[in-house]
Amino acid sequence: MKRKTRAIHCPVCGKGRVIDAADGTDTSRLQLYGPDQAEKAELFSKCPKCGMQIGIAFQTSESR
Repeated sequence: MKRKTRAIHCPVCGKGRVIDAADGTDTSRLQLYGPDQAEKAELFSKCPKCGMQIGIAFQTSESR
């Protein structure tokens, strides 16, 4: 059974699909950072369109 997903796009170019989120995922907790803010990230992915390194972090309920 295929699970529906939603594309999360690059914050730098807005075109590349950086990651997929499961349908129904609360993406308000998801933070994407360009190379200038890499120190804030926990995970990294590369944009397939612009080639930039994109940082990914998840907010916890305590950091809101």
